[in-house]
Amino acid sequence: MSVNLLTNLIENDSILINQRAQTWQEAIEVSCKPLVEKKLISPNYIDSIINSTIEHGPYYILGPFLAMPHAEAGKDVFKDCFSLVVFDKPFYFDQDSRPVQILITLGATSADIHTAVALPQIVAAFENSENIDKIIKATSKEEIIAVLEKVDFSKYLNS
Repeated sequence: MSVNLLTNLIENDSILINQRAQTWQEAIEVSCKPLVEKKLISPNYIDSIINSTIEHGPYYILGPFLAMPHAEAGKDVFKDCFSLVVFDKPFYFDQDSRPVQILITLGATSADIHTAVALPQIVAAFENSENIDKIIKATSKEEIIAVLEKVDFSKYLNS
C-alpha cells in the first residue's frame, strides 16, 4: 500500500478537531489548509474542489456525517495526502439535505491512488457508525488516532 491513511494523517499533522465553518466552501478551505501549509497541495486545489462541487454536486458524500472532498487526481497535488477535519456542528452543501461533520480531504497524484488505496481505507475506517460517532465526539487528535489504530485497513486493499 503506497499511502497509509493513519500514517499520513500523523506525519502531516493533518487532523483538526472542533473546527468552525459557516458554509460548505469555508469547510473545504479549512480541510485543505493543513495540506497547503505542508506544501502537499497547491491553493488552486481548493478552488478545483469548490468548482467541481458547484458543477457536479457533493458526489463525495460517503454516508451520514462523512464526505471525502477531492478534485482531479494529479492536478495541483504534489504528494498523496489526507486531512481529517471534524467540525463543531454539521454543515450542508447547497441543494443537499445530508448533514456533514467530518471531511477527509484527499489529494491524490493518480486516479489509482484514489480508487485502489484511498477509498478502500476510508470505507474500512468509517463503515462502522460507532467510529464516526467516536470521531465526532473526540476531544483530541489522540482519540481519533486511537479509533483509527483499531481499524483493519487490509480487508479492502488488494496488496
